[in-house]
Amino acid sequence: MSHVGHMSLETKPGSFKKVCDRYHQFAEEVLAHHANLHDVIIIGNQAQNVLEGFGIWENAEQAASLEDTQDFAQFLADIEGDLASPIRRNDLLVFYRMNPKAQ
Repeated sequence: MSHVGHMSLETKPGSFKKVCDRYHQFAEEVLAHHANLHDVIIIGNQAQNVLEGFGIWENAEQAASLEDTQDFAQFLADIEGDLASPIRRNDLLVFYRMNPKAQ
């Protein structure tokens, strides 16, 4: 069963775009280095200064291993001063996954 690593970030006012751009860069780095990461979705609400990221992995162990990487440590170091509160992380299971329609 697939696993979702979920992170929620609350940015300081005026930092939303900067953190969003760095989160995107981080996701690209992780996708390039982790063959077991299938998808990354980053969503946000700029009015509330909240970003949510969802990474779909093969299993929980692979998702948890992300936190032990240099990419993750550098990401946290780069955004720490722009966050209004600590990152919140959740572990979720994928029960159903539909294939997106081709565009």
